[in-house]
Amino acid sequence: MDQEPSDQVECSTCQDTGWFLVEVDGTEVVRKCSCAETTRRTKMLEKANIPSRYQHCSLDGFEIWDPADPTLQRTRRAVMEFVDLYPEVDKGLLLMGPVGTGKTHLAVAALQELIRGKGVRGRFVDFTSLILEIQMTFDGPGTSSALLAPLIRAEVLVLDELGAGKMTPWVMDLLYYLVNTRYLKDRTTIFTTNYSDFPKQGGEESLGDRVSARIRSRMYEMCKRLELRGGDFRRQKLADKS
Repeated sequence: MDQEPSDQVECSTCQDTGWFLVEVDGTEVVRKCSCAETTRRTKMLEKANIPSRYQHCSLDGFEIWDPADPTLQRTRRAVMEFVDLYPEVDKGLLLMGPVGTGKTHLAVAALQELIRGKGVRGRFVDFTSLILEIQMTFDGPGTSSALLAPLIRAEVLVLDELGAGKMTPWVMDLLYYLVNTRYLKDRTTIFTTNYSDFPKQGGEESLGDRVSARIRSRMYEMCKRLELRGGDFRRQKLADKS
């Protein structure tokens, strides 16, 4: 037997309409309900393209799993400060460090808190996935521009895994176009990368080697550099379970 639709409403103030009446000096005035802004931010979060695996990420939930590594606490504190001060910040963030140090967690956590708490139009993109997506539709007219357009427009962009994948001249040109356009428009970008400015082992590529000196140069003006130097959190979790 079919059930009757529920008459229960989520918001008692506006009855889920998004608007309510209030009397001002004897005249009824229509006001926008706060629940409408909550709904708007929820939809913005859905459009931010954050992968399911990272949707749980929060700054409070970032685990300081190695007390002997001061970069974990220091970096989390710097990211929290960035979120608190936004939009009164003059730079984005560049999170650098080996695999498994929590760079993506912190970047996504910052993006989600900016969307939920401040209504920021944000976007997440994994660089390797972006390149593959463009390559898969390479024959289509205007494909690259269509895929890059929402990334350029985003108020805050998280560009994850910068420098990963095969850096062909064509890929380098696309990356330069994306980074340089955001640079010129003074839009906030949060980068993560496994590459360092100062490789510890001979023969290792630096971030500048991977993305070109001209892109790295712009990033100095665009971002505050934060480096995580710990071990692999995922590997440690597996070891603890064994």
